[in-house]
Amino acid sequence: MHGNGEGVPQDYSQAMEWYLKAANQGHFKAQNDVGTLYSIGLGVPYDHSRAMEWFLKAANQGHAAAQYNIGIMHRNGQGVPQDYSQAMEWFLKAADQGHANARYSIGSLYYNGRGVPQDYSRALEWFLKAADQGHANGQIDTD
Repeated sequence: MHGNGEGVPQDYSQAMEWYLKAANQGHFKAQNDVGTLYSIGLGVPYDHSRAMEWFLKAANQGHAAAQYNIGIMHRNGQGVPQDYSQAMEWFLKAADQGHANARYSIGSLYYNGRGVPQDYSRALEWFLKAADQGHANGQIDTD
């Protein structure tokens, strides 16, 4: 509620306190939320290394959004060296659980030949999977 400002004034520092209480008890969504706040510097100092630590805790419990976030960090070289192959591995884990953004990101890696050989047909396959879930960029990139 503090993170969204629902019923209380929006306060990311307060949200972080509550997320940490749950995250330290192993709650994977809260672990992902802690990672997200560190990755964008809301309520805490901007810290990609700490973000990665928390994303990994959630991802290792099978949390698709955390797996996607780790893929983004590897793709962009945030808190880790840029590594498109690692990004692909994490995107695939999230995509296997139906994560639309991960499916689109896989299509983008194939389209641009990053971490994989460039393959427009495989890119289209993944863009269509994302588009079928209503992903706007997936729908645009299938033309």
